[in-house]
Amino acid sequence: MTARDEIHPLYIALFIVGGLCTGTGIINLYFSFGYRGGSMNEHISDLGSSGIDNLELLDYADFSIPLVLVGVACLVIANATAWKETDGY
Repeated sequence: MTARDEIHPLYIALFIVGGLCTGTGIINLYFSFGYRGGSMNEHISDLGSSGIDNLELLDYADFSIPLVLVGVACLVIANATAWKETDGY
């Protein structure tokens, strides 16, 4: 293995940070959409049979969506650079 085939530790760190950001963002996307008043099942008399019109972005969306975007960007940059430095496979 030559020095050209080795990946710089910065890119390894970028892969780890990108994976953590993406994973955390995706997990928190579950809490990013819903009904602000609590459980829709408890308020069915107010909402009617379809509460789809009352779905909105909740407070978790303020950081979960940007986390996914930043994480994917880190992974793409690290992958493109590592691919370039090692001449692919």
